[in-house]
Amino acid sequence: MSLLDKFDVLDPEVINNPYPYFVELREKAPLFWLKSLEAHVVSRYEDVTYVLKNPALFSSVDIRVKGQLAKDRSPLDGSVANLVNSDPPVHTRLRGVVSRAFIPKRISEMEPRVLELSKGFVAEMTAREEFDFMDGLASPLPVTVISEMLGIEVSRRRDFKRWSDSLIHSGPQTLRDGKPSEEVVRNAHEMRDYMAEIAEKRRREPTGDLISLLVQGGEGAEPLTPQEVNSFAIILLIAGNETTTNLLGNSLLALIRNPEQYDWLRRNPTREACARVSEETLRYDSPVMGLMRRATQDVELSGGKVPAGSTVMAMLASANHDPRKFSNPERFDPERETNGLMSFGHGIHFCLGAPLTRLEAPVALKELMERAPRLGLASRQPERIDYGGSFFLRGPRSLWLRKS
Repeated sequence: MSLLDKFDVLDPEVINNPYPYFVELREKAPLFWLKSLEAHVVSRYEDVTYVLKNPALFSSVDIRVKGQLAKDRSPLDGSVANLVNSDPPVHTRLRGVVSRAFIPKRISEMEPRVLELSKGFVAEMTAREEFDFMDGLASPLPVTVISEMLGIEVSRRRDFKRWSDSLIHSGPQTLRDGKPSEEVVRNAHEMRDYMAEIAEKRRREPTGDLISLLVQGGEGAEPLTPQEVNSFAIILLIAGNETTTNLLGNSLLALIRNPEQYDWLRRNPTREACARVSEETLRYDSPVMGLMRRATQDVELSGGKVPAGSTVMAMLASANHDPRKFSNPERFDPERETNGLMSFGHGIHFCLGAPLTRLEAPVALKELMERAPRLGLASRQPERIDYGGSFFLRGPRSLWLRKS
């Protein structure tokens, strides 16, 4: 039986290791009909790039999954436009407002705080002989940074983490059942109410945080509504939080599984080397597997026809392993050139949180290398990594390490 006969993004075997399936897709079925989601999968670098750089042909609005509008499956208000589910001119307006918070100068100014947080988390984590890397560093670092950016009160950050975890990890269950669970909906409503309250406070009394910037507008930009602020916060949690968490977890796994490259980093634990490890991990084991689009008209891709209205899944992780773009793609090589990697998307929807992720991951990794340069999998870590049942967001739920 061919791997193509077994390819399904809901299958635990595919979730555990999708890369052999991607090889088959690229070579034998570059335009593949995925019956379980009723979507056309494109897997070659050239096709993925084409889909993402042509929003007029491949829309981000009214995407259907298993024949049902994706927004109807969401615990959020699907009628509220955000950076992910909108096309120009709505997307242009929203991005114009929020992008001011992600200009290079603002991000670079965050480095001292990211370093301070990394030092604290790494010191506490590595004080133990064995520790869960995800719980000790990979998860708390980015969620703390995002919380501080938004201006979430310290007393509510535990709630904020609970809400974000619930929303981010609800995807597999929602895909299976066709609707989110009552608990997920309840958490979404709690977060919506809180964000509406804090948005109104910042509108009356701005404090200089990100929410204040969004609700105040200025510089020719309209302010966001409380509903838009809440929707943006969710997107930021995924783009700037979960991506960094998964990137850190995938980086440690790649290093441990590739001793030669781990030794290279030990001999050269500089910020630049850590950045190279992060960039190669983005290519080698992408935190985001793919993105959905809707064909606005009949389109030909890889010799096949995508009918108007069809859902298209642009497989970012497969594009990153296309040998037509990256030589010897199954090898983890931090010294390779990674220009053109697709992990943050492409075109007008290029991930707004990419600069933040590219700041946090190398800073955290460098601090870890200085404190604990020799790590291996702990005995309590199962050989089979738990990816949480999610295909689209890829990263270990736990990663138990030991000092050696």
